[in-house]
Amino acid sequence: MKNRLLLFLVLFATVSNAQQLPQFSQYFQNDLLLNPAVAGTKQYVPVALTHRMQWTSFKEAPTSQLFSIHGPVNNKMGLGLLLTNHEAGPTHLVSAQFAYSYQLKINDSTKLSFGVAPMIMQYSLQKDKIMLDEKNDNTFNRISGKTLVADVNAGIYLYGKNYSLGFAAPQLMENKLRMGDELFKERLQRHYLAFAAYNHKLNEMYSLTPSVLFKTVKSASPPSQLDATMKVSYKQFLWAGASFRWDVSKKMSNACVAFLGVSKLNFSFGYS
Repeated sequence: MKNRLLLFLVLFATVSNAQQLPQFSQYFQNDLLLNPAVAGTKQYVPVALTHRMQWTSFKEAPTSQLFSIHGPVNNKMGLGLLLTNHEAGPTHLVSAQFAYSYQLKINDSTKLSFGVAPMIMQYSLQKDKIMLDEKNDNTFNRISGKTLVADVNAGIYLYGKNYSLGFAAPQLMENKLRMGDELFKERLQRHYLAFAAYNHKLNEMYSLTPSVLFKTVKSASPPSQLDATMKVSYKQFLWAGASFRWDVSKKMSNACVAFLGVSKLNFSFGYS
């Protein structure tokens, strides 16, 4: 019974992490992470690489890596690719999203973009990292080490020269996730994201960019978060700021994030 309870907790943690989107503090530098409709909305091809370490004083603490690239096909369509790697203890997640967007011109300065991103995810359970009192536990042996699941993200994005706002629904289909046995069958949870930002130029040297991000999950009592961010830029060379993350549902913890970065030529580097 002790072994079964331990295994259940490990699997529950695996599924719970899988249902939550990766948590990144500088999403404003890579808005494709939030919405597939962003693909191709820039006049250039952004390439982004992100690494996040969580609870760094703990052994086998969660780490996440993200790579993205997107760009316009023509003045109406865009394509993008988003790769994610996440590891926490014995659990491992690798995912790939292929984004497609179609833009409609509202007026000379505003466009409306619709996006969709089929995605495939592989969840792995590294069984050799789990210590059991009984090595021949039947419940443990019935669990497969890897499983694949497919789903889709969808979004809408309105943007102009100085502002942007969007809404997205990742894991829209809520497909089933199995780890080798019907006993451990679960579903991906649909998320809802709403994001808005405005770039206000103070003078020739400084500009302010306030933004808000709201995240929630489809469930009876969903965990929800609200991020409020203020970014200050100097000559489009140095930028810094802070954000506060409110736990709307009181199921998680509030957080304060400070960040800074530098941009030169076609490169940007940020730390938070």
